[in-house]
Amino acid sequence: MNIRRIATAALCLGIGASFVPAANADDGDRLPWGALKAANKDGSIAAWDGGLPANTSPPGFKKDSGFWVDPYAADKPLYTVTAANMAQYADKLSEATKELLKRYPTFRIDVYPTRRPANYSAWFVENTRKNAAGRCKAIEDGEAVTGCFGGTPFAVPKTGQEAMWNMMLTNKGASSWTYGQAWYVDGGGNKVMTGEVNNRNQNDYFNQKLTSEEFYARGGQYFMNNNIYTAPARITGEGNLQRKFINPVAQPDKTWAYTPGQRRVRLSPDASYDFPVATAAGAMLYDEIYAFSGRLDRFDWKLVGTKELLIPYNAYKYLASKPDDILMKGHPNPDAMRWELHRVTVVDATLKPGARHVAAKRRFYMDEDIPNAVVIDAWDATGKLSRGILNPTVWGYDKQAVVQGGTFYFDFGTGAWYNSSIIGGYKGLFMDIDTVDADAFYSPEGLARRTQR
Repeated sequence: MNIRRIATAALCLGIGASFVPAANADDGDRLPWGALKAANKDGSIAAWDGGLPANTSPPGFKKDSGFWVDPYAADKPLYTVTAANMAQYADKLSEATKELLKRYPTFRIDVYPTRRPANYSAWFVENTRKNAAGRCKAIEDGEAVTGCFGGTPFAVPKTGQEAMWNMMLTNKGASSWTYGQAWYVDGGGNKVMTGEVNNRNQNDYFNQKLTSEEFYARGGQYFMNNNIYTAPARITGEGNLQRKFINPVAQPDKTWAYTPGQRRVRLSPDASYDFPVATAAGAMLYDEIYAFSGRLDRFDWKLVGTKELLIPYNAYKYLASKPDDILMKGHPNPDAMRWELHRVTVVDATLKPGARHVAAKRRFYMDEDIPNAVVIDAWDATGKLSRGILNPTVWGYDKQAVVQGGTFYFDFGTGAWYNSSIIGGYKGLFMDIDTVDADAFYSPEGLARRTQR
C-alpha cells in the first residue's frame, strides 16, 4: 500500500500541466468532427481553411504510388527546441518529448508553421452528423459502442472512453496494403531490421459499400489485420491475423499466428494488453499497435481537457525517408521530422485496482482534426516515466483519410526504440485500393492460404 501511495503521488507530481477543461459544444464554431474552426488567440495555430482538396497534386505526386508528396515542402522552420531552451516551451511538450530532449544532445524539434490539412469526404461528414444526432452511443460502461458508423463517433466527447473510441475509429480509410520494414535500435545504437512485412488491413466501419445496418449485421469488425513476414530469414513465412470488434465485450478481440515449422494456424490468447510484440523485442506491446488498439477494461479513463502541444505532424518527409535516413541512437533523425503546434484532446488512463499492466498510467494526446493519438506518455508502478510513443500524422489528401505509417516506440528503461513500419525506400502504402471478403481473407483459413503459398 505504501508503494501504491508513493506511486500515485509521483504520478500526480510528475505530469502537472495546464489544461483547458473538456470541450463543450458552445466553446466556439466547431467543424462537424468537433475541431474548433478558429485560430488560437495568438495565431500560432491557424484557423481551418478547408484543408487540402482531394485533387491536391504537388509536383511529383503519383496517385496510388504508395507515397504522398509533401504539399508543404516549401515551409521553413519557425524555431527549434533543444535541451538548452526546452524550459521556454515546457508547457507545449509532452513528458516523453522532454525526456528525449534531456537524454540526447542530438535530439531536437524543428517547429514549422501549423497546417491543418484534414478535409473529410461528404460521406464521412454526413455520417459524423448522424452519429452526433444520437444514433451513436457508448455501451458496456464505455467499453463498447453501438450505432456509430462511417464518421467520428463523438464529435464533442464527454468521457475519456468516448475520446478513445474517436481515436480507435480515426478515418484511416476502408483498407490499406503496406509493404514496410520494422527496425529496432538498442541502447547502444545498434540497428536491426526485425521484420519485413506485407501488411493488409481492412476497416468495414469506413466501407462505403456497406450501410450501418450491414456493418453491424456482419459483426461490427472495425479492425482486421493480416501480416506476412518476408524477412529476415528466421521469421520468413510467419504470419499473424487480428480481428477487433466494435463491441469487444460481446465479441472479444482475437489474434491468430502461423509458424512454418508447425504448418498450422493457432489462436494466440496472450496476444493482447501488455504482451510484447515479438518483432519489437519488448519495445512495443500488443495494445500499442497503431499507438493504441486495445481493450479499455483495465484502465479508468479521464477526459482531462485540451491543450496546445508540439506534435509530429504533416510528416511527409519522414514517410518517404529510408531507414538509414531515420535511424539514430536513442531517437529518430530530427532532419527527417516535422513538428507543429496543434490543439489536442488529453486523456489519462489509470490502471484499475487489481488490474495488471506494465504501464500504471498513460496519457494520450489526440489531435483535434485527426483524432489519432499522436503522442503517448506512460509511467510504471513507481511513477517513473517508462515509455513514450510518437505517431506522426500524414494526411492522404487524395484519399481524404489519415495515412497510418510507422509509429515510434521508446523504452526509457533500456534506451532502445522501435519503428513498426518504415516504408521509405521500400514499396509503400496503398490505401483504399479495394476491400475483400472479410470472412474468407481475414480468417485463420485465409491466413493459412497466404502463408503457405
